[in-house]
Amino acid sequence: MNKPLLGKKIAVLVANGFAERDLTHTQKKLSGTGANMRIVSMDHGLVNSWTSEGWGLHFASDQVLSQALAADFDILIIPGGHRSIEKLALTAHTRRFLGGFVDTDKPVVLFNEAVSLMVFANKAEGRKLAGPLTYATAITEADGDYSDSPCVISDNVLSGNCTKETRAEFVDSVYEFLMNTSDNDAEKVLQPVAA
Repeated sequence: MNKPLLGKKIAVLVANGFAERDLTHTQKKLSGTGANMRIVSMDHGLVNSWTSEGWGLHFASDQVLSQALAADFDILIIPGGHRSIEKLALTAHTRRFLGGFVDTDKPVVLFNEAVSLMVFANKAEGRKLAGPLTYATAITEADGDYSDSPCVISDNVLSGNCTKETRAEFVDSVYEFLMNTSDNDAEKVLQPVAA
């Protein structure tokens, strides 16, 4: 069986209150790819998710954010959930960790509110970013280009709105994005970019 992400380490950056379905639907979609998904959180132990009904499942944290390095991972996924994103924006470790992926052109996936962390990390400039309308002003003030599209890819950053109604389509886009970015990097660089 073909495992296109075999050997790839995916960091899933979360704090208490992250959107459970963003993670579980993505895990399910990527389950046969061979990727090694690791939860990076602000604290040791368990991190609690959030569902539309309230607090959800507990997930074991594989690594604490303060000790995590972007160099140790190939891909970064940040689920939405305003509680989680607000907590992640309280520490410079988030800026350092996210910046490490962006600066080295590693794939980054941002669900919903997670797009605001690009502004927090000073990485929105010159990028087209999608997410909740409430972040449009912050993105444009950071010299980014806000889009109301459900999903946008700019360089190696995928961002967008992932709602209950669009989750399956968004996760499909994440899958395709990661499959395309996992191709031979040397070949990918040589391919012309469509206008």
